Amino acid sequence: MRIALLHSYYSSAQSSGENVVVDAQFQALSAAGHDVMLLGRRTDTEQALSGYQVRAAWRTLTNRGPNPFDRLRRFEPDVVHVHNTVPNIGLTWLPRWRGPVVHTLHNFRPLCANGLLFRDGRVCTDCPDGRPWSAVEHGCYRNSALASTPIAARNSQGVAVNPLLNRADALILLSAYARDVFTRYGVDRHKVHLLPNGVRQIHTEAVVEPPEQRWIAVGRLRAEKGFVELLRGWPEGVGLDIAGTGPQRGELEALAGESVRFLGQVPATELRRMLPSYTGMVFTSLAPESAMPLVVVEALEAGIPVAIVASSPHASELITRGVAFGLAVDARAVRIDSILEALAWAFRGGESLRSRCRELYEEQYGEATWVARLTALYAELLRTGAGRSRAPRTNARALTNQPPSVAASPPDPTSSPELS
Repeated sequence: MRIALLHSYYSSAQSSGENVVVDAQFQALSAAGHDVMLLGRRTDTEQALSGYQVRAAWRTLTNRGPNPFDRLRRFEPDVVHVHNTVPNIGLTWLPRWRGPVVHTLHNFRPLCANGLLFRDGRVCTDCPDGRPWSAVEHGCYRNSALASTPIAARNSQGVAVNPLLNRADALILLSAYARDVFTRYGVDRHKVHLLPNGVRQIHTEAVVEPPEQRWIAVGRLRAEKGFVELLRGWPEGVGLDIAGTGPQRGELEALAGESVRFLGQVPATELRRMLPSYTGMVFTSLAPESAMPLVVVEALEAGIPVAIVASSPHASELITRGVAFGLAVDARAVRIDSILEALAWAFRGGESLRSRCRELYEEQYGEATWVARLTALYAELLRTGAGRSRAPRTNARALTNQPPSVAASPPDPTSSPELS
């Protein structure tokens, strides 16, 4: 099958799970024998050019911008799979494209300027509930009223006129929670396909329980990630490593006891190799994540359990499967008694708990499962003739026998085909 992936890459100044997922999808589909082209537009490159902020605002407001149509027409993909487009890829090509289009909704940005449905320490649905200019009032996008204005203006029209949501033949949502939110606010449920992200397996041997109890928390050091609340309740003398950077670093260091270490930004590959040496992962994001967090999936692959805030929309699945313990959070802190219960739970679980983690990973989040689900969706769209009066291919050939149009190796941030 020939597949085109489109993605506007987020800045490398902050970690992006979406960037990781798109690169992983490219590698996984290519390794499975498909002919894959990844068309990217990189914010790092765009930001270096003068006038970027003005261009980004105009593109967001008008849906105009770099147009992939000619590149797609030359490649002749069976399916176009669109990831992020804001603000570096235009959408004016969509009415002209006659083949199947799939779109993955990685966050809530079609409903919410910051994409999180979270503001000032609480879940916020002001914008989809009919008050879209609330995003401007609170500077929800990049803490700027000006930067929030074009997104608020676009979202004020509702999902019914969103060109990508309307044109896509299939919308991939990454969790039941995201599905319920988007369909509640008007997304066509008949287009929705629940398909969680997967990760590649890198730990092939049985995971042995570490000799000492030490936990890890991973994420951007920002208010919505709940690190302040975690450290306010973390027991003195229990080992905790925090991997990540962000604006709260100084505040968190002031709160941390001697048993807490700050690792800074750890390269993704190195971080994954480190995970089996920990007793478990602590996940305290206060914002309602649209997908099962990638770091949690990576923890399961490494065979380590998760202590997760009970308010997370993903806590129930993990707790029900016996691989997570729910943490209680009061107004200011994760409760120390629930942390201590989680520590005892992980200690009692031992190797059988780690085995359950691997089993859930292999069943729901393994790379082979992910690829099978993706390609089954693509095949179903082709079988049913999805698209707009799709014309016959002018250069038909046996796709499975063709070499990949982009090498099936980790995409170089500077080498993915750029849109003109």
